[in-house]
Amino acid sequence: MSSLLEQEIAEQPEVAARLLDRVRPDLAAYAGLLRSRGSRGLVTVARGSSAHAAHLGRTLVEVRLGLASGEATPSSTTAYGRTPAWDDRAVVAVSQSGASPDVVAVVTAARAAGRPTLAVTNDPASPLARAAEAVLDLGCSEERSVAATKTYTASALALALLVVALDDGRGLAEAQAVPDALAAAVTGTARLEELEEAAALLAAHDRAVVVGRGYSAATARETALKLTELTGTLAMPFTPADLLHGPVAAVGPEVPVLLLPGAGPAAAGVRDLLPELARRGAPVLQVVSGPEEPGLPTTIEVRLPAAAGVADWLEPVVGVVPGQLLAWRTAERRGVEVDHPGGLTKVTLTH
Repeated sequence: MSSLLEQEIAEQPEVAARLLDRVRPDLAAYAGLLRSRGSRGLVTVARGSSAHAAHLGRTLVEVRLGLASGEATPSSTTAYGRTPAWDDRAVVAVSQSGASPDVVAVVTAARAAGRPTLAVTNDPASPLARAAEAVLDLGCSEERSVAATKTYTASALALALLVVALDDGRGLAEAQAVPDALAAAVTGTARLEELEEAAALLAAHDRAVVVGRGYSAATARETALKLTELTGTLAMPFTPADLLHGPVAAVGPEVPVLLLPGAGPAAAGVRDLLPELARRGAPVLQVVSGPEEPGLPTTIEVRLPAAAGVADWLEPVVGVVPGQLLAWRTAERRGVEVDHPGGLTKVTLTH
């Protein structure tokens, strides 16, 4: 019998298709809210996997719209009792459960200060949904496995659609390709021998580094979290620049490095790390989603199927699937109960 995690990974194409159908008629309304009261940019507030989807959203706002974005610090509100003015920003909160008290507190304070607030959540009856001015319901159905998969890709797609809304619908046709691309990524990647080879390598080590840049920085964060919570490997995400500013000292033969170049102009900066990683003798894994590029002779390459290709700004919604599958297969090699790893619970109530 398959695990809940495996079932929910497989549900992602259908979840994405439903989300597109449901959100498309409301794009103008979401844009109107996020532009209201003089708003010229976004602030996001989120935790865990939702924060990684929010990171993608902020990057898209800056690159595709040229608008300022920021990330709220919940402790400013919950520990210090201060909420920034955010006079020209709308506040978007992302939480699959909608139950984290610190995220709710930020939205409550922002709404009381007169800022537009939108909750992106899988529970439209949650405290977060009640606190916000409007709700974007992910509509994933209950996610029962502890590790977020379908709620992550749905949240990432939802943030991308909000950017489409603010761009007067530009990019919507490209977003329509996401469900089919997800289906190709789930089925095609799961059959790759290289996936099993990569999982065997990671299962043999207790530490790992995951690298992404630009759009794929969010994918690196999410993949590192999946590896850590599902397998017990301490996986740390970095951009290439952040890795080279000191942490690369920890990289060597006992610390595999997973490169996630993604697609588009930021990909080359990730691949530029290859000579330094070779010099340090680090085992290298690479998820390849664009045109074939030269790697190292010893690099394990997990190549997304051609049918999984989407526009580069949407690649993170699809490109995270190999990370999900890799974490799952690594966990099973280690004998982890993947639906309940490490004594974790589904909902974490942070203050």
